[in-house]
Amino acid sequence: MYCASLKDTFAKPLRNTPTTFLVIFSVYLGNYVYKFFQDFLLREEHPLYKINLLHHFVTATAYGVLLLYRQNSISGVIGLLFEGSVLVFDFNSLLRLLGVNKNSWFFLCASTLRFAVTILLRAVCPTVFLVIALSSHSPLSLEYVPLGFFFMNIVFFSMINGWHVKISFESLKKRLLARRLSYYYSRPRANSDSNLNSMELNNISTVAQTLTHTALPVIIPTDANFRLSSPVSNVNMNSDEVSNIAVSRHERTLPQISIIINDTPVSDEPIDQV
Repeated sequence: MYCASLKDTFAKPLRNTPTTFLVIFSVYLGNYVYKFFQDFLLREEHPLYKINLLHHFVTATAYGVLLLYRQNSISGVIGLLFEGSVLVFDFNSLLRLLGVNKNSWFFLCASTLRFAVTILLRAVCPTVFLVIALSSHSPLSLEYVPLGFFFMNIVFFSMINGWHVKISFESLKKRLLARRLSYYYSRPRANSDSNLNSMELNNISTVAQTLTHTALPVIIPTDANFRLSSPVSNVNMNSDEVSNIAVSRHERTLPQISIIINDTPVSDEPIDQV
């Protein structure tokens, strides 16, 4: 914000970067060089360390070119604005580590602040700064290497910022939905609702009790051991030595029936529930 408030930010947005900006950009470059080696050494602890390494490498390289050529200071100032939203992201992560209830008003306010700051510092301010700078200065005045990094920064960091805005919006939407459901299930129910639910439950139990069941007959085969005989060929089906339960390779015949239990007519009367 300090760099954005200076007149040199828009008076010299592309060439002749002031010394004050170079000092600030050097500190920022050292920060991302440190983050790059830190994530590389702790790559076993971070499942997405490759994405972080790519981001840190691109950022450090962009600021290195900026310091080397002393051009494209507007991109450096915009990059510093991005760090404001990182603070809010880290604050939300700290709340999760501390076990703060995600359905509380405090967590909802933190998510709302995160979304608002992300929109402001990663979408609104960068667009406004670029429009103001390019309205009076042409990027074609840059040398080839800074010119290439100028357009590369726009494409690369636009994708990163779009992802941050999407994540912030989805987080806020989840918090609002969770808060709404929590309020809905915590409020006292009206008497009419309870009476209606009890009437519906009574109707369901009445219908279940009036269901009729058919008494199925129990069939006992002639063999007392209730076991199937070994598979036989259909040619020997008429033999007297073959058991009354004949099993072929592809089909199974029904046994001769000697006793039938529960051979009673079907009754339409409801069965008493136990």
